[in-house]
Order: sequence, then C-alpha cells, then structure tokens
Amino acid sequence: MIAVLTRIPERGVRVEGEEPPGVLELEEDPIAREESPVRWELELQLVSRELVVRGSVSAGVRLRCARCGDFFSTTLQDSSFLRGYPVDEGIAEVDITPDLREALLLNLEAYSLCRPECRGICPQCGKNLNEGPCGCRPEEGPGPWDELDNLNL
Repeated sequence: MIAVLTRIPERGVRVEGEEPPGVLELEEDPIAREESPVRWELELQLVSRELVVRGSVSAGVRLRCARCGDFFSTTLQDSSFLRGYPVDEGIAEVDITPDLREALLLNLEAYSLCRPECRGICPQCGKNLNEGPCGCRPEEGPGPWDELDNLNL
C-alpha cells in the first residue's frame, strides 16, 4: 500500500483495500502459507511533518499444527495498527506495505494448534491420533517424573 501524500486532505482520509497474495512472503515457509489477500482499513493523516497511519490489517493463512502436523485455516489480524512516518520535503509517497506485513507476522502464534483438543501423533508409529487410536501399546516402566511422588514437601 503506497500512500500518495498529495492526495491526503488536511483532515485525513480513510482508505481500504487489499494487497495480492505473496505480500507476506511465505512461499518457502514450512509452517505457514498465504490463503487470501492482505486486507486493510486505514486512516491516513498528515500531522506536522509526519504521516500517521492507524487502522486494521488482516489476512487468511494456512498454518501447520504444532502437534499433529496438519494444515488448518486461520486469520492473522492486527486491529490496532499504528505507525508514524517522517515526511521530509521532496517525499511524495510512503510505502506502508512492509509495516503491514510485519504487523501480521508478529501476530503468528509460536505454537499454533489446529484445535485446543488436538491429540497430536503417536510417538511410536507416527499415526495422527485425531483420526483414531493406533495399535501401539503404551510404554511401560517408570516415568521420568515418578520420583517426584516420593518428595515430602
């Protein structure tokens, strides 16, 4: 999104639009894929040699579940986007696209789950346990935390 400074009235302007898929640059990412364009609704205002941009930005993405490895659809959103850009003489436009991208990527969860009750995969055979149980027997023997039961606190 490029803001053309000569088109911004003194009272500011409200704009909305979208950037085509590819703006988030997720083509090589193994855990995230763009699913829809980046949509934005912004208010632009020139305030004493500064372009103030506020509004919201969102995009549909497909993320890989951290437990089971399946992809699921979700929306990245920043509803409180706020940036200021210094405007010196001779500057006619300001490219806001990199900051829109950054705002969305900062909203990616570090541990994304397809659903809260995701059962993950079997550590022995690798079957997705959301699709049903596998035939593996549970590991028997002492667990790594069993000794904690003997602590007297």
